[in-house]
Amino acid sequence: MATRHHLLQKLPIDLKRLPLTDWKEIFDYLNIDPAIRDRVFRAVYHENTADLETIPEIPETDRNKLLEVATITRSDVHELVRSEDGSWKLTLRLHDGGLTEAVIIPEWSGGTLRKCSASISSQIGCFFGCSFCATGQMGFHRNLATGELVDQVREVEKAVRAKLDTGLTHLYFMGMGEPMNNYRAVSDALTIMRDPEAPGPAPSRITVSTVGLFRQIRMLALDHPEVRLAISIHSADQTTREQIMPVSAKLDLPSIREAMEFHHRRTGHAVTIQYLLMDGVNDRPDDARKLAGYLGALPAVVTLIMLNPVSASDYRRPEVQKMQAFRMILDTSGIPTDVRYCYGEDIEAGCGQLKIAADQKRVSMSMRHRHNMVPDHG
Repeated sequence: MATRHHLLQKLPIDLKRLPLTDWKEIFDYLNIDPAIRDRVFRAVYHENTADLETIPEIPETDRNKLLEVATITRSDVHELVRSEDGSWKLTLRLHDGGLTEAVIIPEWSGGTLRKCSASISSQIGCFFGCSFCATGQMGFHRNLATGELVDQVREVEKAVRAKLDTGLTHLYFMGMGEPMNNYRAVSDALTIMRDPEAPGPAPSRITVSTVGLFRQIRMLALDHPEVRLAISIHSADQTTREQIMPVSAKLDLPSIREAMEFHHRRTGHAVTIQYLLMDGVNDRPDDARKLAGYLGALPAVVTLIMLNPVSASDYRRPEVQKMQAFRMILDTSGIPTDVRYCYGEDIEAGCGQLKIAADQKRVSMSMRHRHNMVPDHG
């Protein structure tokens, strides 16, 4: 009796959780023609088919082979909430009952919608336990699968069309979780979204954010040079950074800068530096000068983020004058700087506020309690 393929040891397999590298292997093992494999792939990722039996143009013998070993799960809209400022928080319920959140931010100018962006989650919870972030305080539950990432983008696009009668212009992997700690699924989702028939904007309008996982920064530059990179620095002083971001003990600033230089050489893109201003912690003139010195001549744009209130954090938002003084130092140093003001604060959709219900089972402790754990690959 032939030995069952290792990918089929636990049945059924969820095609939306199957890494792209395994699609060919599974279909070859089942002796299904590549054209039929491609048809199934389009049905799953482009057409959002939820039932193998409804996919047209599939020979009955091949369909039966797939029905014996595979299934297709789906994510459903759990809640769509509008903020007073016009942004939206979309909560999806996943196939196992887990919840994940995405944020939709329309930006208007003179009554005209000039940009509509969305921030999607890559994990339920987060390993890294940043002290200013509600997601970090809830610990890590699980990674999202490739199909769940694509489902988020698709449902966001549907919401944007329904509520704003427009399309999604920009996409950010900046919701719950650390995208680079779920690199394989995020990379597969980016590959899928290269296809114009798949959901999502053009790859050049997609940004992946990270706390500085430098190996994955290099991988992103090689695998997806068209995609933009954002790095959460929050302090150019290593000691301060470790206090507010425990993971920084394993992700030192010199190594992150080397990875940023590599990314720029391979892609030609300036890196976005995300810097969350916290009163009396990292918002002083000396902090601004350290950041300018750290970046030096590196092509980068700094986005100063105004802190959103988080119940488990004692950090406070600085006065606007301190932010302006900080920005002036960066501007004088020749570093392009902009400011990200709060969206969705009243519905807990702002930066650092995303946090799902506490009753979901945690599968791993937060990085606050596991400083020695810095997974390099999702």
